[in-house]
Amino acid sequence: MADTNQVYGSGDQKIPALAEKMEKITDRLLRREEQRQAELEKKRIERENASLKQESADYFSSAFQEARQKIEQKMIGVEQVTRSKMIDYFDEISADIQQLQKFVSDSAMFLPSYDIKVAQEAITKLQQAVTEKRDEKMPKKKFTFKSRRKDTGQSEGTVDVDAAKKNVSICAHMAQVISDTGKMECSVSDKKAEKVSLDETEVNGKDVGLFRLVDSVVKVRGSPSALHINSLTNCKVFCGPVPGSIFVDECVNCILVVSCQQLRVHHTTDTQFYLHVTSRAIIEDTTRVEFAPYTWSYVGIDQHFSATGLERKRNTWDDVDDFNWLASDKHSPNWSLIPEKKRVTSWDP
Repeated sequence: MADTNQVYGSGDQKIPALAEKMEKITDRLLRREEQRQAELEKKRIERENASLKQESADYFSSAFQEARQKIEQKMIGVEQVTRSKMIDYFDEISADIQQLQKFVSDSAMFLPSYDIKVAQEAITKLQQAVTEKRDEKMPKKKFTFKSRRKDTGQSEGTVDVDAAKKNVSICAHMAQVISDTGKMECSVSDKKAEKVSLDETEVNGKDVGLFRLVDSVVKVRGSPSALHINSLTNCKVFCGPVPGSIFVDECVNCILVVSCQQLRVHHTTDTQFYLHVTSRAIIEDTTRVEFAPYTWSYVGIDQHFSATGLERKRNTWDDVDDFNWLASDKHSPNWSLIPEKKRVTSWDP
């Protein structure tokens, strides 16, 4: 007869081992279930975030198109405006465009780069259309240097250029005689190794353009509505607060000390930006550019900041979006920050 104690004793010894094994299996199943629930929660949050982002993008698109269409309707309505009210009417349209620009800048944090680019291009076209329509309805008188008779025997009809240069500011005549500067209200162009200074009476509330300058220094002590910088080489540009956009194109080896709501940079190399900007700066087809905080000051700058409404405490100078760099997990090689020890903290007055 078999020894039953031996059989059952063997089974009893296996019970603790079996229980331990079952406990491990249970723990493993629980961990898997927790991981599964965590993954489900993560996916749910991602779906909600994607949905919110899409809703935000859809709202932006709808609101932007509505505002754009209202501006375009006002452009059509200009044909019915009397000449005495024309200036106020165009000022109202310009204010609407500035408000639309602010909307784009404030929405940049949740919009794809492509949507920002499309919106900005649409605003640029609106600005150009307004400028063209304004010039059509309120043509500026063609600037000419008046003839002047001098005791030295200079004949009547001879242009006294030196006297004219002393008595006429750069902005007053450059906006009139330069036809290829985008019809700026104030512009400086085609200068070499010169120092140019513009004050608030010349630039406040105007589109200002700097074009084809070499080895020059330009200081803008005021608040233009927009600033266009094109084809500068070995130049330094200083500008007060711009409530709208600053557009930079084809600049080489420059230092630009500027403050604005939005900065757009194209086809620029070996250039430093000392920047105050309240939205993400954008570069495109641009290499070897560096950024640091805005460090320029002049008498009256506080009043200019207050008048423009540009947020002085908000500065995203180090948040740059490179339209040519699509990798989100790696830093663009096209721009960098100026090392703190190498930054200029004060400039010559």
